[in-house]
This record gives sequence, structure tokens and C-alpha cells, in this order.
Amino acid sequence: MRNYAVLAIAALAFAGAAAADTAYIEPSTFSPKLDQTITVESSFNDYCCAPKYAVRSQAFAVISPDGVSHVPDRIELFSNSSIIEQKIDEAGTTRITTGERLGRKGGEYVLVDGQYHMVNSEDAEPFEIPEGAPILSSQTATVSDTYVTIGAATWDSVHVPVGRLAMAPVQHPSGLKTGDIFELIVTFDGAPLVGQAMVLTRSGQKERAGDEGLALTTDEMGRIAVELAHSGTHLLMTRMQAPAPDGAETDIRSYTTSLTFTVSR
Repeated sequence: MRNYAVLAIAALAFAGAAAADTAYIEPSTFSPKLDQTITVESSFNDYCCAPKYAVRSQAFAVISPDGVSHVPDRIELFSNSSIIEQKIDEAGTTRITTGERLGRKGGEYVLVDGQYHMVNSEDAEPFEIPEGAPILSSQTATVSDTYVTIGAATWDSVHVPVGRLAMAPVQHPSGLKTGDIFELIVTFDGAPLVGQAMVLTRSGQKERAGDEGLALTTDEMGRIAVELAHSGTHLLMTRMQAPAPDGAETDIRSYTTSLTFTVSR
């Protein structure tokens, strides 16, 4: 597997910005025992994966190994995280997701030469708004996923579509080890995204000064292939702006999708 190309770019300054306020969803164990009740933490932070403020979602779901979606057994909201409690009572791979969560409104953008530029914000890069360019309203849309597996890994829950901006793993997210190549395809409305920027971070990031994560970009088929050099919990995220669906309350949406997985030695 060493002959896979690692598709990485050196824009670490982008990595820090892209990872800001990223949602994650992390289980207490990625490999529970049959009929074990686990807890799952969902939060936002600049770092992987320490709770800062809670992900509030009406769309939390548990997708069982047969691909059927269920409401979680229990959800508790705290100031810095939401906690799901769930009994895992089937062998195979169970997916736990925030669903597509619609968040804050208010960010403003202009579309110039096919690119969205944030404007009228302290977070915006300096940009001269062309005369007559319409100011577009926006809303965030977030999906965060994780997988837990009992016994052999299965695929039905992985293949269930959740949200417009999606990550489709080629290697199963369960059972990854250091030195493995993790490959996946990034899509929007089912179409592969070419040249899509992504960031991979891992647990303990806050304690490693200057660690902004690994910046990646998809190839001409919408794929990344990255060698997993470290053990522990990892968070892979991507973000983009796109026109909102018909009937939405804003012109565009800022989509962020993340996947939390573990890598063993």
C-alpha cells in the first residue's frame, strides 16, 4: 500500500483557519461489546477533540448495521457538549451522526469569478467588493459522523446518505492502524469534488504547539489518500459554500462535514 500517493498541500495557514469551530462527535469506545451502553460526545472546538461548546441538533441519529436510522436512546445537553447515551445491541458497524444540522445565520458573502468571499466581518480577508455585486446571506449546515463496530465491520450504515457535503470512505473507518492508507471520496449532491480542501487533526493537538493539522486536497476523482502516521482519535473535516436549496431562508449555505475515527498501533 506504500505506492499510494499522499495528496497533501503545504498550506498549513489554511489548515488552522479551516479547522476553526469544527464540530466533532466522539464515542467513549469505537469497539464496544455487544449490549454495551456507550456515551458519545458532540462539541465544537478549534482543536481535536476537546469540548468547547455544545452541538445542538434536532437531527441526531443512530444508524444501525442494517442501515435503518433511529432516534438515540438518550441525549443530554451541557454547556460545552451534548452527550448521547446509546446501547449498541447489534453486531456490525453502527453510525452515530449529528444529521445535517442547520446553525447560525448572518455571514455575508459575494460571489466573484466562481469563488465565495466573506465580507463585512472581522474574520474576512481584505477584499474589495466589486461595484454592484450582490451581498449574499448565509447559514451554516453541519454534519459530523462517527462509527463503532462490534465484530466484523459492515457497510450498510456507512452508505446511508446524510447531508449534501459527504465523505464516502473507500477503506472502512473501523479497524484502521498506523501505517495504513485511508482513502475516501468527497462529494456534493453525489458528485465528486475536485480540488476540495480538507484538514486532518488528531487528539492532543492543543498540547502540541504549532500543530495546525495536515492540509489535504482531493484529486481529479474527488479522492484523498493519506497515510496514517499516528495512533489515537483523528478528525477529518472539509468546508465549502454553495447555493442554498430551494425554499431556504438564506442565499447560500456554508457546509462543514467531519468524520471522527480512531487509529490503533
